[in-house]
Amino acid sequence: MKNLCTLNPCSDRRIECNEQDSDLVELVYLDFSDSWLSVSKAAIWEIWTVACTDNMATDIDQGGCATTISAVHPDIIQTHILTCLDGPALASIASTCSQLHTLSEHEQLWENICHATWPSTNTPRVRHIISTFPRASRSFFSDCFPSFAAAGTCRHTNFERTPELVTAVDLFHGRQLVLSRVVETETESGWFRCSPFRVDVLDPKEAVATAMEYPRSEEACERLREELRLSWIVVDPEGKRAVNVSSGRAVSVERHWLSGEVRVRFATVVGGGERGSAWEAVLCSVTVTCGSEMQVREACVQMEDMDGMILNGRESLGILRRALEGKRGTLFVDGEKDRFLEFINRKTERKERKMRDERRLDMVCVTLAFLSFAVISTLFFF
Repeated sequence: MKNLCTLNPCSDRRIECNEQDSDLVELVYLDFSDSWLSVSKAAIWEIWTVACTDNMATDIDQGGCATTISAVHPDIIQTHILTCLDGPALASIASTCSQLHTLSEHEQLWENICHATWPSTNTPRVRHIISTFPRASRSFFSDCFPSFAAAGTCRHTNFERTPELVTAVDLFHGRQLVLSRVVETETESGWFRCSPFRVDVLDPKEAVATAMEYPRSEEACERLREELRLSWIVVDPEGKRAVNVSSGRAVSVERHWLSGEVRVRFATVVGGGERGSAWEAVLCSVTVTCGSEMQVREACVQMEDMDGMILNGRESLGILRRALEGKRGTLFVDGEKDRFLEFINRKTERKERKMRDERRLDMVCVTLAFLSFAVISTLFFF
């Protein structure tokens, strides 16, 4: 795998790293890259050298961190160097020494990164919620940028701790923003907890025009799948946690044979349920529906268990809390499709196993009925 460090997505500057470097720091590209990016600390110092060429007369010595930083004014570091980095790169360069750690802690840096990554976070409501997080924008970024890895058995959930959920949605086609919405959902009413869980970000008659071309072949559908990116962030304002439940890249793109609608599906699998139960794994499925002219008509999220049943609000709230409180990994874009296919296969196997069990039960019932009839007939005639 090629080791590469990429600066801000708007920049074309790229620096190759030595694959043999033993001190690796794992990074992920800001706009949901297709693979791991492992960047060495030596490469981070090389970025520093490139950024500081006009401000330093001496070369950077990796062992002389203090000397290097003392040669550059802190304002220059913050305005001309740290602002060029994406979130993961900024977090990694902060680990090189205490001076950089202090400079990279500034809220404005992380706030700008959050707004650039997820435009929906620039709304007053979301900005206020983020400001209440323990470390504000940095905490929000660390919650939402990586994928979640919920594990362990499902424990009792105190639903009173989550009176509402805020959903921030951003849909990109390539680098073009297609849709950005924020939706608030109350979770305390009986209607929410007993009805099938579903959160829509568009009104029933609302449609968002796009510049996307209608996919008329399987190849075009696959190309569209590669180009679309979705962020679906669920925020718990009371618990001060957030999680991105989208797979980033779509797991499937399908055309309806009659209406011509294009249904794009993003999905993540939430594990950790009771082994052998329908909740052992739950599919968090986001569906984006486009009309024949590729206008976005619908974007919604639902929860589906391994029996294919849509969970209600109370059940889904427990699953979301499991994801909110779960561990965070690193963004695996390709892996989500594999996990989605694995979930579908396991659901199919579970359905077939239940059908086999039902057939066996039917055979047992028929056999018992026949034996009972035979015994009764014998007693009656003899």
